[in-house]
Amino acid sequence: MDVLIRNLPDEVHAELARRAAANDMSLRAYLREVLSDHVAVPSMGEWLQHVRDLGPAHASGPTGPELIAAARTEDDERAGR
Repeated sequence: MDVLIRNLPDEVHAELARRAAANDMSLRAYLREVLSDHVAVPSMGEWLQHVRDLGPAHASGPTGPELIAAARTEDDERAGR
């Protein structure tokens, strides 16, 4: 499939061409690699949905606020407060 990008700012094009050359690649090959790498990583929304779908890891354990309170109490006891 071919993709045409119109109105790409000159400075963006120049930086992409510079990075391609620095990697000894054509601009086309470099963009193919950049786009492939980009879609290989889930979007933030996809990642968050995956985390939500996992559910709680330790449903029977202490909550975050409880762990923080316990750590603060332990720190206070060590400091003699």
